Amino acid sequence: MPKFGELTTAFFLVAIFSGFVVNYQYELTEPFVSTVAMETVLPFGAFWRALHFWSGQFFFLALLYHAIDHFWDYQAFSRRLTPKGHWTIMVFTLPGAILILFTGYVLRLDATGRAAASIYEHLLRSVPLAGTALDRLMASLDQEGLNRIYIIHLLFTCLIWGIGTWYHTKKVLLGPKTFLLASSIAIFISLFIHAPIDLPGAKVHLIKGPWFFLGIQELLRYLHPLVAGIIFPAIPVVLLGALSWTKKRDYLLILLGLWLLGYLSLTIMAINR
Repeated sequence: MPKFGELTTAFFLVAIFSGFVVNYQYELTEPFVSTVAMETVLPFGAFWRALHFWSGQFFFLALLYHAIDHFWDYQAFSRRLTPKGHWTIMVFTLPGAILILFTGYVLRLDATGRAAASIYEHLLRSVPLAGTALDRLMASLDQEGLNRIYIIHLLFTCLIWGIGTWYHTKKVLLGPKTFLLASSIAIFISLFIHAPIDLPGAKVHLIKGPWFFLGIQELLRYLHPLVAGIIFPAIPVVLLGALSWTKKRDYLLILLGLWLLGYLSLTIMAINR
């Protein structure tokens, strides 16, 4: 079996290659119309969009498992020859990967995409002092439409590819068998399960965001956007990033476990709502 670092790279490559095909048919000025047309008019359009969607989901899951696999070996950090920066870089690729997936939901601009875009911009504006500047830099939906979000989607894809793999250049070799395995899994799922989209005429009574965002969506009902949407999600990233830089790891593990339990509870509440 290939290692999950290799599978992560393979799924990411499939997502990038299929993204080129989807991007060729995607119209930034008419995002929803072009997405629906891709699904209903173009030959194999639904397949390519599903392949891009599912390979992206599998990429994130493989990256998450890759981080967990290294996490269980945290006790060996002090005696490793591997620089601690390696772990830190891997940890900070997680929020970057989430941002790529989240902006992908926004770019289709159906009912879910519109709600996600509104929440995204609201969270940016909630940052004290820098909120307006961040909104103009990373969203500005009223003036720029989806232009900024589209650029962020592409930019972070390039950043995750460059930053997330540069350390592995001489250590992880992506063999054809691994790439074939990842491609086969993504293709098989894409043939039978379409990528989600709220088609015209669909009755959406309660818009639920991406599965990884449900806990945040639920927490936004009770707390200020800055706390629920920025500070709370940043806690596990900071805890994981600090894991290899301190000897008091037991406290970090307890805090991380409490956060995971809380987020799981919030996610279950959002699913059952």
